[in-house]
Amino acid sequence: MNKEDLKAEQNVLDETIKHIKNQSYFIWELLEKKREQFSNRDNSPGDEIVYRRGTKDRALLRNAEKEPYFGRIDIIADDNEIETYYIGKQGIRDRAENVIVVDWRMPLASVFYNFIPGHSKQSYFVGEEKNKNKQTVEVLKKKEFTISNQKLLRIVQQMSDTQSALNYTLSESGEEISIKDAFLKEIIQNSETTGYLKEIIATIQREQDVAIRQPINKDVIIQGVAGSGKSSIALHRLSYLLFNNKHINPKDIIILGPSNLFISSVKELLPELNLNGIKQSTVHHLILEFIKPYLNKPVNLSYQEYFESILSKDKNTNQQKLIEFKGSKKFANILETFVEDLKIQYFNRIKPIVLLQEIMDTESLIKIFEGYKYLSFTNQIQRFLRHVENHFERVAEEKINELKKQYEFISRSYLQDAGLDPFEFKQLNKRMKEIYDFKAGKVREEFKTVISEWKESHKAPSLLNIYNQVTSYEILKMFGKEIERDIPELFKENKLSEITYFDIAPLFYIYLLIYDRPVVFAHMVIDEAQDLSYVHFAALKKITKTMTILGDTDQSLFMGYGQCDWTGISKSLLNIEKDYLLNLDTSYRSTREIVEAANKVLQNHFGSEHKKVVPLNRSGEAIEYTKVESGKQLVDGIITTIKSWKRKYKRIAIIHKDEQKAKKLAEILSKEYNRDVTYVSPDQEVNNKAITVLASYYTKGMEFDAVVLVNVNDSSFPKNDFNAKLLYVMFTRAQQKAKVFYQGEPSLLLEGLIEKIPQYSSVFDDIL
Repeated sequence: MNKEDLKAEQNVLDETIKHIKNQSYFIWELLEKKREQFSNRDNSPGDEIVYRRGTKDRALLRNAEKEPYFGRIDIIADDNEIETYYIGKQGIRDRAENVIVVDWRMPLASVFYNFIPGHSKQSYFVGEEKNKNKQTVEVLKKKEFTISNQKLLRIVQQMSDTQSALNYTLSESGEEISIKDAFLKEIIQNSETTGYLKEIIATIQREQDVAIRQPINKDVIIQGVAGSGKSSIALHRLSYLLFNNKHINPKDIIILGPSNLFISSVKELLPELNLNGIKQSTVHHLILEFIKPYLNKPVNLSYQEYFESILSKDKNTNQQKLIEFKGSKKFANILETFVEDLKIQYFNRIKPIVLLQEIMDTESLIKIFEGYKYLSFTNQIQRFLRHVENHFERVAEEKINELKKQYEFISRSYLQDAGLDPFEFKQLNKRMKEIYDFKAGKVREEFKTVISEWKESHKAPSLLNIYNQVTSYEILKMFGKEIERDIPELFKENKLSEITYFDIAPLFYIYLLIYDRPVVFAHMVIDEAQDLSYVHFAALKKITKTMTILGDTDQSLFMGYGQCDWTGISKSLLNIEKDYLLNLDTSYRSTREIVEAANKVLQNHFGSEHKKVVPLNRSGEAIEYTKVESGKQLVDGIITTIKSWKRKYKRIAIIHKDEQKAKKLAEILSKEYNRDVTYVSPDQEVNNKAITVLASYYTKGMEFDAVVLVNVNDSSFPKNDFNAKLLYVMFTRAQQKAKVFYQGEPSLLLEGLIEKIPQYSSVFDDIL
């Protein structure tokens, strides 16, 4: 094979760029005409829309000039004609409206992503969701291109025949031996971490494409290992859904992440995927948007104490058991039952009202109450109370009007020609007015007092009141058959002095059971979902039609509270017929060495049968393990490492297990080294600092070029579920390099990773 293929494809590229420029100039001319109309004020709202759309289209075309496409497929369709399609990040047409580049979100493009040699028959679906038509084609070959500055640098070609001599990798320097995932491997090796999620359109893999193209009427669970691209997949899925469901508005979609730090890593990718306008939030800030007006206590969303004081003790404390219960399915069922009982009991609380000599009996009141049953429970009560109040307000007004008529009759008719001199008439009339005011005042006072007392006895229970009741010893004792015997005892001394991280989800669930649903989203993406409880999902499912759930059960750090598998929510909360669980086992982030170390940590604790993360075929430097004797030696070692790494890596993370120690370490390094070192909390956004210090449990979803793990010894990381998962998370933040420091004995979770120093016999030590 010579370079003729490379030359031919370069000619196609040049011609495509020429089409793009022509189309760009054409749009520019239209925009100039529209601009003139604006200056002459001779434009309609429709003209303005065309102008805005044209401006956007021109910007997209100018961007496409740099890299119009990244792939090509040659197929045989039903008519037995060979058809060639180029696949790009956006669709491009020429002046005659012929498609010259197929948008990656089009159904046909799935053939490009799904094809592998040996599987030439490929199918895709076209048409609306309810009326889809299956199209089957035969793929002859697939090409992947590396393009830079309008120049074709490399072609990876795959034929349908796995043994074909035409399977090759071709670059300017000549033909090369093709390796598995060569195209993807090269892009990853040459990429740099920025702290923001990356657009992966050109490198979407077959299993990722399956996840992206699930229809919007499905709940999808994506179980993906660390570095499998879950977060990027989710955003590309949203881009795909919006492109293929024009009736969905971006504002009808929400992305939920674990922290502001994580959310900020998403923002730069939104414009590239045409996702502007999509709401982004952390789960708990979304919840607080709706329930905060109903909370009269301070809110503390920190979970530092949970990790550092509860889980690190390696025992199931009462506090941990209480937290686990607050997130459980059993508690969700109790909340539902209690609220339903509360609604039934409200009927029994309805008492007749006697006001201004008028009686409204219980039967009449219940009839009024049931008239508003189309509303949520609290709104039903509010409308009911307002209805009764309005009724008696009219009664009071009628009473006052009758008194006024009596006063006016006496004043204007009865006292006239009664033989009174002007002074007597004036005095008596004044006295009559005082009597009228007194009687009217009594009517108003009776109305105000009676209606206020009656409304108070019939008001809706407050959100916190319901929560305090349902978490009381007395109420939980009533559910003794459904919960463990010691659960009520745990709540006996549980005083809600502040709203904690673990109270937010059940409070929101109660809110949704008794108030109007605040908003209904067309679709919701929940990232790092393994750390959310069953109660979280029960609540969130009520405010969205469908959801994409992304997580990794091996990164589930909220032990017994989050999701150790997806069975509980998929069977209980999601429509099992529509629910789709996709597994992504390959890590595209980290080198083989880092992935193997992470696998070893998990298998050291969970056993050799624990499912492994599959690394991409990409080797890197060996992980370094360094023993230190003191804090000073640790700091010196980290500084030496940073100085060495800064020449090679742009983003370096130093990860300490505990938050307070991480903050102290950042302070010391900043003084001893330089001000490039900064501590980052989950409430902050991604920063441009080269060296970041983080607490271990805030790093989920983040990635860095190189990572230092601080003091992974047997004391800080005892061998248990929590520490195994936490250390797995810490290792897999690194893309290219990792270094581990430890004092004393290394954690048993690192067994087999650190070469042991030989221990010699002490038999002849007496001769020393």
